[in-house]
Amino acid sequence: MPEAWQLAALGAAGFIAAHYLILRAASGKIGDSLGALVLEGTAALGIALAYALGVRGGTMPASRMGVTFAVLSGLCISVGSILLFFALRRGGPVSSTGTIVLGGGVAISSLLAPWLFREPLTARRLVGVALGITAMILLATERASTTELPPP
Repeated sequence: MPEAWQLAALGAAGFIAAHYLILRAASGKIGDSLGALVLEGTAALGIALAYALGVRGGTMPASRMGVTFAVLSGLCISVGSILLFFALRRGGPVSSTGTIVLGGGVAISSLLAPWLFREPLTARRLVGVALGITAMILLATERASTTELPPP
């Protein structure tokens, strides 16, 4: 039986997949910064609604350091969203762009977390990062074939 965090992570993966597909549909139809603003503003409204409805994630009090790190994380997501709109607008396929963005973020954070948060650097983690980087390279260097399906 999967643990609660694993089910939440799988649910998040489904929403992130939908996010990438919808974002790809929006790219080229809205400017990069405006698209990111609409995306992040809508996300903020959705989170505010969830918070107002009582979805708060526990009773932990907010510390100044927690708020500071949340703001910095939000700024990183904002810049990442603008760059993601740019990459997709410039023709990045969802399979490659999404893999590089998410896979690259996971690989980098997986390698930095042992030094920043004293998480274990295990052989399993290193193999996982190596496989993720391999997937990024394979998808990012994929060439269009002559048997490619037409776009819908």
